[in-house]
Amino acid sequence: MKAQLKTYLLNNESIDLYDLFHQFQSISVYALINELYALKDELQLSIKLSSLVSQIDGLLPKLNTIEDPTQQIEFLCKEIDIAQRGHSMSRYIHLVDSHQTFTPTVDVVLFGDSITEWGPWQDVFTQIPHVNRGIAGDTTFGMLRRIETTLAVKPKLISIMAGINDLSQGFSVDSVFDNYIAMLIYWQKNNCPVLVQSTLYCGNRLTHLNSKVTELNSRLESYCQQHNIDYLNVNKILSPNGFLSNDFTCDDLHLNASAYSAWIKVLQPKLGELLAKN
Repeated sequence: MKAQLKTYLLNNESIDLYDLFHQFQSISVYALINELYALKDELQLSIKLSSLVSQIDGLLPKLNTIEDPTQQIEFLCKEIDIAQRGHSMSRYIHLVDSHQTFTPTVDVVLFGDSITEWGPWQDVFTQIPHVNRGIAGDTTFGMLRRIETTLAVKPKLISIMAGINDLSQGFSVDSVFDNYIAMLIYWQKNNCPVLVQSTLYCGNRLTHLNSKVTELNSRLESYCQQHNIDYLNVNKILSPNGFLSNDFTCDDLHLNASAYSAWIKVLQPKLGELLAKN
């Protein structure tokens, strides 16, 4: 692979990451970018990793006017923090506003983070009235804050998957579990059935989170058994060895079409079964 990437770098004025990823799908996008940076340094090339202007590219003109290296670092950290926080919060605010405003009556609410938001549910669940209430980057804290939007559509069933963003941000399993239980208690008090789906394992770049994922899922499954809540272990299908392979992801976290297809094969009949009971 290294030899092929070298040839690519030496023969192109800019890099098409989409094209390259599909040539080397055995590694994640992050691993690919790291390898490209290493080869750029080795070959002393100035080639851009994309024809698009990145956030860093946009900051360079101002950065180059700052002479003190410490101030340069402080400037970059502040600007990147503002951009990331602003982007995440603006998406959250706009989506929650929409979810509070547009409330069709449905059978199922799909509640979660990016793994839920980016699912092809509308293309697949054509016979199940549903709404997608996933928000990329959301944590169980954020989901608890917007939980009223799940009942606004008067569902017969709520399907939830959450927790990986909390763990990746350093929150404890105890914290995630407590927020999860608060949501389950809220729905039970409102007589709304719930399907809890296992928090998914991660791939290479995030394997350090997998032991916490195991602990969280074990506690969730036990709680569900004790309180007569349905639980679906999606990891049995996507990560039977406790690890999300590159067959199912391009970035060690989010799912590709093959992963969603495998997940849907177990989720769709489960939803049908639970809706028939309610």
